[in-house]
Amino acid sequence: MIKKSSLRTIAVLLILVTISCGATIRNSGITPAAIGGQAEFLSDGYFYELDVRFEQIKEEHRKWHLFDRSGKMAAQAVAAQMMDDLKNDPDALRQHKNFKRYFETFDRMVRKIGRISEELHYFRNTLNAYSNAPVKLEDMITLAAEGEWRLFSAKYHKYDFGGLNGAYNVKFVSADGRFEAVYNTESGEIVTDPVNMGTYNYAPGSIHPMKYYRHYTLDKTPWTNWGNTKEMAYRDIVALESKHGTIISNQNDKTLESRIQDRKSSRSDGNR
Repeated sequence: MIKKSSLRTIAVLLILVTISCGATIRNSGITPAAIGGQAEFLSDGYFYELDVRFEQIKEEHRKWHLFDRSGKMAAQAVAAQMMDDLKNDPDALRQHKNFKRYFETFDRMVRKIGRISEELHYFRNTLNAYSNAPVKLEDMITLAAEGEWRLFSAKYHKYDFGGLNGAYNVKFVSADGRFEAVYNTESGEIVTDPVNMGTYNYAPGSIHPMKYYRHYTLDKTPWTNWGNTKEMAYRDIVALESKHGTIISNQNDKTLESRIQDRKSSRSDGNR
């Protein structure tokens, strides 16, 4: 028989574990300053220092927890540092040779954290601003024909808002699945409103069970919690009329698919 004192001890431990598991990216107990580092932002040395400090923090904190959360704590600290560094020098990332490496490293830290905080969720908008998606739909069609972007389901981006008919909204995703861009075929331009805007994916969607689960956990669930921006709550978004699945929407999607295919054919004929 388990003694009452033992039951109380177990209860206290469970409470502490629950509180610990709820840590967000800024309350891991490790500040970005604790990571230190002397390498220039985005240099090869910068990423080497991040890797080294991740392992150091992980090792330093492993012994202090009943269940090993040291990896998550280390990932929170590294992610916070990378966020601060990008905010302090936002132009450095553009056209940098380690452009892709930044996103790969940051996404890896997010997956290790496993739980998205509100701050981390909204930071995806900062990241998506580096998509280099063109303003004009015609230019995006060319990029899609070249394989740099692909047409994707716009199911959650077809709400009537800002004077635009959501039935004409279409979504493109970058070849690596990270970046999104939504366009309205009537206006011929990119859509950036807080309802239908494209967002960054920490875990691109897939039919693979594990990848789908990550996308649902890291990208879709946070959207249902906080919407796309602080200006428009999720409940206010879904309260709007959606044109997904309407005849006009379906016809518009098929028409755009044909335009992309025609552009591909034109490019092929021109290369013969």
